[in-house]
Amino acid sequence: MSGAAPETERERQLRQLAGRLLTWPDPEGPATADLTLGYPEELPPELVDRTELRFIGSVVRRRAGELVGAEMIFDGQGDPDAVAADYATTLVGLGWERIEQPRPPGGGFQHRAMMGSTLLVDKGKSATVYLHAADREDGGAELRVRYDPVHAPEALANIRRGTHHEESVLPTLKPPPGVKLQPEGTGGGGGTWRSDARAHTEMASSELEAHFARQLEVAGWGRLSGSADEFFAWSSWLVPSVPTARESRGVLLVLAAFPGWRKLSLQAELVPGSDHRPGASRWSGYAVSSLIG
Repeated sequence: MSGAAPETERERQLRQLAGRLLTWPDPEGPATADLTLGYPEELPPELVDRTELRFIGSVVRRRAGELVGAEMIFDGQGDPDAVAADYATTLVGLGWERIEQPRPPGGGFQHRAMMGSTLLVDKGKSATVYLHAADREDGGAELRVRYDPVHAPEALANIRRGTHHEESVLPTLKPPPGVKLQPEGTGGGGGTWRSDARAHTEMASSELEAHFARQLEVAGWGRLSGSADEFFAWSSWLVPSVPTARESRGVLLVLAAFPGWRKLSLQAELVPGSDHRPGASRWSGYAVSSLIG
């Protein structure tokens, strides 16, 4: 059996250049970064051996010859969140512990490449693994696994001191393939949540509204009403799983305000009073004034 082809001088120079570009000043002392297609022996073998994902390669960081961190890239098929969840489940089955991190309010309009994050710690609380999953432009998912054998106690202490944010009721919405999205803010609390964005596309407002509406339906939102014309599309929704007995409604808005751009808005809020049922006209009036003004 023939082995790997010998490294050429140009390949060696490119690998050294990549290592320098991937190295940053470290207050704990000089470190090196080595870009490799292989898997460093110092890492727990289950990080690669127990997954069906395709291993692409890694960046290995060392200080004085000792491993201080590594980042590995995998490719897989399916939704990025599901790919990361499957990988995490495998590690949990081997004794790793999943750590809940304090998160800012999420949901709303997101880039297709926006990464989710999962944190796990090994049995001895001496090493952490961060999982970051994202859509690939050519389909499927990319999973980045960052292994840190140095800062686990510090990271866990910071998490314990972290502030727990109120969970957003807005699901994450991703644009159609090829559509560039510019999120313009997501936040809220106390019964009201909102996310705004701009989409760089010539898609009709009705088509774009239908794309995001399908994602709301998958998240369990129930469509109540809506309408669309050449420039403006809107729909109102019943929002599920709100942690209160009071009813909550949502509205999705798409406005073709300028050529080549679409303004997007998603909002959910508690209905003031148990007997109040806001009608479509209230949402429609709010929609235009809110999205334009």
